[in-house]
Amino acid sequence: MSLKSIIAAASGESADAELLSVVAELAARFGAHVRVAPAFNDPAGNLVFYGAALGQGTPDMLARVNASMHQTLEKLQSLARDVAAQHQLAPSALVVETRALQPRDAVASAAVLADLVAFNGAAARSPALADLFAETLIGMRAPCFIANGGAYAFGATAIAWDGSAQAGRAVRTALPLLQSAARVVVLQNADDGGLDPDAAALDPLNDYLSRQSVMNVTTRVVRGANVAASLLGGAREEQCELLVAGAYGRPRLYELALGGTTRSLVHAENAPHLLLVH
Repeated sequence: MSLKSIIAAASGESADAELLSVVAELAARFGAHVRVAPAFNDPAGNLVFYGAALGQGTPDMLARVNASMHQTLEKLQSLARDVAAQHQLAPSALVVETRALQPRDAVASAAVLADLVAFNGAAARSPALADLFAETLIGMRAPCFIANGGAYAFGATAIAWDGSAQAGRAVRTALPLLQSAARVVVLQNADDGGLDPDAAALDPLNDYLSRQSVMNVTTRVVRGANVAASLLGGAREEQCELLVAGAYGRPRLYELALGGTTRSLVHAENAPHLLLVH
């Protein structure tokens, strides 16, 4: 697994600064090419739709909205240039894509061959991009990096291990990050009622990580009926910058009934960066 092609889904908000800073760190470390995809909705399109539905023409308003959209894109392009310069990247390594007529379709199409699709945490939780994030993670099954903050120094990294296929895919996807981490902590919740003891055995995972040259690995058992809270608590106590986890490893009805570990991780306050794979 390599990290050479990264999509950054830009929200058009101030949170894009944190997102681009993190993906620039990844690009600098792994020689990746980052495509910044403007993923925000087109308010002009909404005005046309609702104006037509109401039988109202709003040419002046459309002009103002279009001007605002162009201004947002120019700010994003300027931000990308500044971030690339700060991280000593060639301008071609961090490129803002031309905004597509249907930005969400463009992100979905680009995700097919992306090693990673990155969202800012606040944006992924927002009504504007929550559906796109969910579709990218679950529908496209693209690995998703949630940037919670603007710094990433490849420090301690946690793995939430339950032995599921999703957790295995997350570990394989995260290998470049795990190999670059200062240390790796494998977290497992002993009170997780859905845990299969045989599948979740730690020795096979530790053997796999060793063969992949992932060094300085320790394991830690956490407790608590709230799986997400216990994992986040363990990651915080270990001062982990990143938590790697499988996403929606159980049937969706089970997740909906119990609240969902994945949903809780994404919506948690003061969470580390997340790498989620379905």
